[in-house]
Amino acid sequence: MKYQFHEKESYIFDLLTLPQHIHYKEDVYQKMDENYDELIPEEAKVNVREFHKILMPYKERLLPYYYESMEDHDFIALLSMTQPIIGFEKVEEYLEHLRKLTEMELLFSIYFALDYYDSDTEENKEKSREVASRLVDHPEEVMGFLQNLTIGNDARWNLLHFSTQPRMMVEKLVDILLEIHPIFEELYETKKPLIIKKGEELTQKLLKSKGDGLAEISRGIMKESLLEWKEYPILISMSNPMQLMLNTGNVHPFISWGVYLDDIFEAIKEQEENKIQERVLLFKNLGDKTRYEVVMNLAKGVTSTKVIAKNLHVSPATISYHLNNLVTAKIAYLDQVEGRYIYKVNEEFLKAAIEELKKDFLLK
Repeated sequence: MKYQFHEKESYIFDLLTLPQHIHYKEDVYQKMDENYDELIPEEAKVNVREFHKILMPYKERLLPYYYESMEDHDFIALLSMTQPIIGFEKVEEYLEHLRKLTEMELLFSIYFALDYYDSDTEENKEKSREVASRLVDHPEEVMGFLQNLTIGNDARWNLLHFSTQPRMMVEKLVDILLEIHPIFEELYETKKPLIIKKGEELTQKLLKSKGDGLAEISRGIMKESLLEWKEYPILISMSNPMQLMLNTGNVHPFISWGVYLDDIFEAIKEQEENKIQERVLLFKNLGDKTRYEVVMNLAKGVTSTKVIAKNLHVSPATISYHLNNLVTAKIAYLDQVEGRYIYKVNEEFLKAAIEELKKDFLLK
């Protein structure tokens, strides 16, 4: 497997995803992963507050593109799936590329991404292309299509508006991002040396590893067996400092790695040298009724977050939150089966923990 740090695309990615922080709430941010919230660097929290402050004057103009519901992919994430940032050197070049797209190209890009993410399977990409092409040719079917998607009402409404005025909406988005750009650039420059350092160090660690370096560095959260391409760009993100994301749906897949992520993984590794603490974390997670039921669903082969959410009468965002904690606690892990990315119960870890529990309590 080949990895390469992409400095310029890292910057473009950060500017494009920065407006997500318009919905920042401190209590939500701190509880993104309650297992290790005490390990989140104070500097990361300060940065995110600063991002939110930068965005506040643009709030009303950004809301049609960046949705509050956690399970919804924002507009730029949908658009960039077929219009990847890899290969562009400047933000202005990428945004100008978006400006030049025809209405048909814009509509196809959004419809394709929406259908793909809703079905969430690699094998359905061809089907999603067919759906997108049909919707472009038959605009009268768009409303029904959007109604059947498992997305929030704000996303549904704004996407319906986009379907009637795609060029105008993209023009407005580009204008906003260009306004935010110089403000963000000034802040980004203060972190640029750290981002470059992290990118080069991470890439070298991955390339020098004799085994599965990705699994080793990420504590098994992400494995090389999930990667289908021979070469993966590495983007180091300041806008998403705690995020580890494998962007597989994109025409050109990449890995986004939060700038403080490896520091946290190192701290977790030190904590886990105390095996009793590891087991305490296991039972802490399973002590939550909803989380316990999520694991039960996974064990029964129910892997869709949407189906699990329906079974437990909660939102997909709630299930995603619990799955994130179950993964960091090693109770579940991400796997790929027949082109589909699913969560599985970590049987090996649980069996080992049960055996250790017997030893701790002198059980036969």
